[in-house]
Amino acid sequence: MMETLRVVPEVLTRVGYELANHGESLLVLHQSCHGAAEGARSGWVGSSAGALSGLLGSWETVSATHADRFGEHSCGMHLAAVGFAEMDQSNAAALAAVGAQAGSSGRFDGVDVS
Repeated sequence: MMETLRVVPEVLTRVGYELANHGESLLVLHQSCHGAAEGARSGWVGSSAGALSGLLGSWETVSATHADRFGEHSCGMHLAAVGFAEMDQSNAAALAAVGAQAGSSGRFDGVDVS
């Protein structure tokens, strides 16, 4: 059974920007925390210093991965918005062509489809 999908391209675009902003904020916060932890690292010695270095390295990798995922999702939202807007324009043009062939005034049920 086919389900109905209703999309507002402008909303997808806005959400794409919001995702990008969240990703940038997350990365800035992670970098700030990482910098604070790096500053404290000089006081650590021995195996605990090595463990902290490994932990900070893994956090940096995870932070970068999260930021990349936010960027990918943001781009996906923007691309989906463009695709749906193009599809909507194409469908409107197809409806207008059908109306023109049938001798319609370009209006259907009070809606301008030209």
